Amino acid sequence: MLFRNFRRILFYRNFLQRTFSSSFSSLPSEVTAGILIIGDEILNGQTKDTNSPYLINNLNASGVKISKISVLRDDVHAVAKEVAELSEKCTVVLTSGGIGPTHDDMTYEAVAKAFGDTLDINRELFSVLKEYFGAKADENPAVVKLSTIPKSSTLNYGSDKNGKKGRYPLVSVNNVYILPGVPMLLERAFKIFKSSFVLQNKPLQVRNLFLAIDEISVTPILNEAVKLFEGHIKFGSYPAFSQNYYKVKLTLESVDEEWINKALDYFEEKLPAGSIVTLKKNLLESAPEKLFAYAKNSYFLQSAILVTEEILSQYLPSEICICFNGGKDCTALLHLLYCCIQRRNPDDWKNIKILYVKSGETFKEVDSFIETTVKNYNLDLVTMNGNLKGSFKAFLENYPKVKAVFMGSRRGDPGTENLEHFCQTDDDWPSVLRVLPILNWSYSEVWQFIRNLQLPYCILYDRGYTSLGLESQTVQNPALLIADIRGFRIYNPAYMLKDPKDERNSRI
Repeated sequence: MLFRNFRRILFYRNFLQRTFSSSFSSLPSEVTAGILIIGDEILNGQTKDTNSPYLINNLNASGVKISKISVLRDDVHAVAKEVAELSEKCTVVLTSGGIGPTHDDMTYEAVAKAFGDTLDINRELFSVLKEYFGAKADENPAVVKLSTIPKSSTLNYGSDKNGKKGRYPLVSVNNVYILPGVPMLLERAFKIFKSSFVLQNKPLQVRNLFLAIDEISVTPILNEAVKLFEGHIKFGSYPAFSQNYYKVKLTLESVDEEWINKALDYFEEKLPAGSIVTLKKNLLESAPEKLFAYAKNSYFLQSAILVTEEILSQYLPSEICICFNGGKDCTALLHLLYCCIQRRNPDDWKNIKILYVKSGETFKEVDSFIETTVKNYNLDLVTMNGNLKGSFKAFLENYPKVKAVFMGSRRGDPGTENLEHFCQTDDDWPSVLRVLPILNWSYSEVWQFIRNLQLPYCILYDRGYTSLGLESQTVQNPALLIADIRGFRIYNPAYMLKDPKDERNSRI
C-alpha cells in the first residue's frame, strides 16, 4: 500500500511538472501525446485501424505533438506496461479499444494495473448504464463489466450540441483517457476529451512541397534548410517511385505559419526553376470545365470533342462501349469521354460498358493502373481473356445492345491507314461502329493532353516505355536511353521522346 501511494504521489508530481508552469496557470509550450491501439483484431488483420489516422489528424490540429503510437494485443500485462511508460513520458495518453462487455475487453484492468489501482463497480457509471439498459440491468453481466473501472477513475461527460451535460462519460485515470475502439464512438469520446483536457497550443501547420527532381538533387538544399530553420521547422523527405508528376515530397511542420512561409520562399529561391510542382487536388473535380477550357486553344481536342458528341447524340449510353487497356491513348480517350458525358448527363456514365481485352501476360504495373482507374472513374469494367476478335465477339454476344465502340487508335498504329473517325468493323468481324476521336492526334498531342490535365497514367511510361503490349513483347525504348552505368540503364520518360517515329521501338 505504501509503495502504491508513493508511486501515485510521484506520478502526480511528474504530471504537474509536465503539464503546468510553475504558477500552474497555463499549459507548457509543448503538449505531447501517446496513443495506444488495443485489439487482437487489428494485429490479425481482421479490422483496419482507422482510429490512428483520426487521432493523429485531430491531435495535430490541436497543437499536440504525438510522441508514440503503439498497437498491442489484448494482453493485460503488455498493455499495463505500455500505459505506465507512455504516462510517464507523455503529457496525455489516449487508449482505443478493449472496453466492451466481453471476456477479451481488458483495458480497464490493464490501466488499473499500470497505476497500482484496483477495479471496482463505479456506482455513478452503473446508474448511467442502468438508465440506458432498463430495469433488468442489475441482472445483466455486461452492465456490471462495463461499469467496473479503476477506482481512481474520473468520469468526463462533456457537453452535447445544446450545451447540456453529455449522456455517457469518457473514463480517465490520471493522464490516461480510455476511448472505445468503435470508430464512431471513439470520435464522440474524443470530443469529450478535447473539452475536458484544455488545449491552448497553436495547431500544427503542415505543408507539402512536391518536387520534379530526385532526392539526391534536393539533398544539399534540404540539409541547408534544416540548419537554417532549426528549432522552428521539422522537415521530412519522401521519394516517390510510382507518381507521374513528382519524384519527392517534402513536408514542413511548424506551429508558426510565418516560419513555414519563410521556408517556402527559401526553396523557391534555391531549387532549380520548374522543380516545384503544383498538383491538382482532385482528378475529377470540375473535370469537364477544365477540359473544355483547355479545348478553347486546342484544335486537336476540339475535333475529338465534336466526334465524341456526335455519337453521344445518336446512341443511348447502353449502346456505347469504350475499349480500355491501360495505354496512354485510351487513357486520354477515357478522360475525354468522361468529361463529355458528365457535361451532358452524369447519370449516363454508369450505363456505359468499358471493355478490357487481356490477350496474354501483361505487366503488373498495367494491371495495377487499370485497377486504380476503375476506382477513380467508377468504371463498369468487363474483362475478356483471349484474342481481340474472339473477345470482341463474345462481348457483343453478352451485350447485344452495344452498337458503337470508342477506341484509342491513332494514325501510325498498325492497320489504321484507311480508317476514318467513324467506320464499321471489317466483314470478318462482328458488326459494330468503331469510333476513333483521337485518330489524327500526334504522339506529342496525346502527352500534351495527359500532362497538362495531370491525368494519372501507367508508371511504365515514366521508365522509358513508349508503347505498351504484352510483357514478353515490350521493351524500354532505346531512343530514351540517357545513361548506361555498368549495365544499369537510365531512361527519360515517354513524353520526352523527340522523334514520334520512334514510338513503336518499344515493341519487339
